[in-house]
Amino acid sequence: MRKRAPFGVRYSRDMSALLIVSYDVSDPDGYAQYNPGSLEQIFATVAKHGGQALAAGPPEVVVGSMEHTVVCISFPDVDAAQAWLADDEYAPFKAIRHNSTSNIKEYIVPGLG
Repeated sequence: MRKRAPFGVRYSRDMSALLIVSYDVSDPDGYAQYNPGSLEQIFATVAKHGGQALAAGPPEVVVGSMEHTVVCISFPDVDAAQAWLADDEYAPFKAIRHNSTSNIKEYIVPGLG
């Protein structure tokens, strides 16, 4: 399905996609099991879906307010990003992140072409 993106650019599900996740760490000890504790395994699950971590860390806020941590991961398409989020191998790590963070936001943003 093709939709019209902002500025008149067309996009579709088979174009690249960015997964953007933001959150506040509410349990530092629990979160340490996720980062740095499980990063090698987490990155392996990202790679399995063709993804690559592009950026992670506290953002430099230009306008407004933002969560403590923002992560940006590229995927070949929207379906690959959704598959990673639903991956059974990633699920236990995602549970650690969800249980040790608050104010969680997850976005899949389609690439423009």
